[in-house]
Amino acid sequence: MPALRGGGSEALIHHLPPEVLTRMIRHLEAAWPQEGCGVILRSGEGEGGSWRVVPLPNASPTPRVAYAFAPEPWLQVCLDADARQEEVACVFHSHVDAPAVFSSEDRRQAAPAGIALLPQVSYIVVAIHGGRAVSASKSVWCTGGFQTVPLPLADFRFEKPV
Repeated sequence: MPALRGGGSEALIHHLPPEVLTRMIRHLEAAWPQEGCGVILRSGEGEGGSWRVVPLPNASPTPRVAYAFAPEPWLQVCLDADARQEEVACVFHSHVDAPAVFSSEDRRQAAPAGIALLPQVSYIVVAIHGGRAVSASKSVWCTGGFQTVPLPLADFRFEKPV
């Protein structure tokens, strides 16, 4: 399935437009007090590529402390992405009243038995407190493990509608 190859973390690091991050943040804030989740898709190469934020319903039985993609909507995203020649660049979710860290549960879900399910995909975690994004981090798979760096919210906090 080409959609699951991933757009690569390097593309996300250097070229993700602030408007895309703003859409992601708005979805995660709207999901509060539950964890929100979704993916960011990319089509094309270089500066001419385009990005799409796809919110997904949180199917976790404990949505305040965990997220899970429901199989049917996730499959539909993958099929649509294939048809549009897009790849998954990023999986994102929020933590409710908790730090924006890629938790041990997040790591276990992304790399069961230490094997990354989507090694070329970045993971963004956004801390939502009182319905508002307060911090964020990005994790990428590197040499057998995830490396996490903070993302400054000021870089994608916009008050105008997108």
